[in-house]
Amino acid sequence: MNKHLLKGFSAPLCLAFLVVFLVLPGVSMASSKLTFAFSDKSPPYSSSLDERAVGLFPDLVQLTFSFIPGYTTEHVVVPWSRAQYNVRLGLTDGLLTYPSEEREEYALFSAKPLFTQDFGHLVYSADNPNIGLIESATSFADLSSLTVIVEKGSQWEEDNIPGYLERVPGRDMKSMMHLLMLREAGDFFVQPAEDARFIARQLGYSKKLKVRKVDFIPNSQIPFHIGISRKHPSAMNVINQVDAVMQSPEFQSQLNTLIESYR
Repeated sequence: MNKHLLKGFSAPLCLAFLVVFLVLPGVSMASSKLTFAFSDKSPPYSSSLDERAVGLFPDLVQLTFSFIPGYTTEHVVVPWSRAQYNVRLGLTDGLLTYPSEEREEYALFSAKPLFTQDFGHLVYSADNPNIGLIESATSFADLSSLTVIVEKGSQWEEDNIPGYLERVPGRDMKSMMHLLMLREAGDFFVQPAEDARFIARQLGYSKKLKVRKVDFIPNSQIPFHIGISRKHPSAMNVINQVDAVMQSPEFQSQLNTLIESYR
């Protein structure tokens, strides 16, 4: 602004002009921008595409803050260990994750989960000769004559799938799907529906894929909450606004639609 344009301004008027100028959109956005970190290798929940964060979790965060006009979000994708480390140090503002005791030490979390990962599904092939048994089972005991495919090193599966079931280990989800569909090395595995359908589409097994929701798998519900670094000066304000948004019927409607689009 040219200096001569200010000559006729009184001090109070100059101050008023400055205040209005600072609150205009785009002028003081730094304090209202929140940077969220996501894992770069956790599809369909989050991954990197052309250096952009894509997947259900970035979409969930974007949807949430579209209902909070006071904040904008920026998304970065990094290895998950680095994402947590950066939030701990306040280098990144937020994440979407399970609020473990360790994470609650460095982040404030929303009261309710934005998403609940549900491991209560049996994943199997439509060509499996034991399909009748899989689809009628009401307990793991009913499946005791079958073979379950597990992920090598998975503590959750060790804790929640009975030891009397014969196991075939796979290196990761892709190898587990090949063992199930191509090699027919096992009868089923236990995974969230989103994961199973995503991998099946990638590997060309969608037509043979069957997913059954069951209620006998323990500890199957894993809640994911929005967390904001305790080092962020407005952490509590952000979480309070997230909690308020989650009470909105319109938000809940859009949230459910978004989640179902990944299932």
